[in-house]
Amino acid sequence: MISKVSDWLNERTGFREQARLKRGQAVPAHMYFYCFGGISLFIILLQALTGIYMLFFYTPHPELALKSIEAMSNDDSLGGLFRNMHRWGATLLLATIITHVVTVVYQKAYRKPRELNWTSGVFQFLVVVLLLATGILLPWDWRAYWAFALWVDYVDTWPFIGDFLKNFILDVFTINRAFIIHVMVLPIALALLLRFHFKMVKRHGISEPL
Repeated sequence: MISKVSDWLNERTGFREQARLKRGQAVPAHMYFYCFGGISLFIILLQALTGIYMLFFYTPHPELALKSIEAMSNDDSLGGLFRNMHRWGATLLLATIITHVVTVVYQKAYRKPRELNWTSGVFQFLVVVLLLATGILLPWDWRAYWAFALWVDYVDTWPFIGDFLKNFILDVFTINRAFIIHVMVLPIALALLLRFHFKMVKRHGISEPL
């Protein structure tokens, strides 16, 4: 039965040929240093799945945000697990991406012809940082409030544009807007950057260590 279903899917999608091509791609030796990009992608997928689950419970309102999260964690059988997976997964994702960046810099894998690999990777890192920042704000508890206050004060120290950005952020910030940015704008941007990044990796291959 499974064989028949597999044949039916392969006839229409060609997944066996695609899998064969993937297995045939060359991968350099010393593979441990090349795992962090794939680990980061796996964590991103977990973040997306747990985030979609939490969408069914979260209320983007200053007075209801924390209550909705607490209700999900306490009343739903999987709520606490998915929330903690999402929360600690974000920290782990940042660690794996930093390790991936350090590995690329150490091996000088950003040089010609992989400049666009590096550039798209840097933008992905910035998007992940913004995802972390907006995610911290969504519960709108004391931690989120003071994190927001510290970030705004830090932006104010930037030369030339700091004061303008501070006033702009204070004028436009709402929990609902932070929520939309976190669940729509930034994930779409990350997905587009990931697609481009993998196209470049497929085109140029994985860089050998020096």
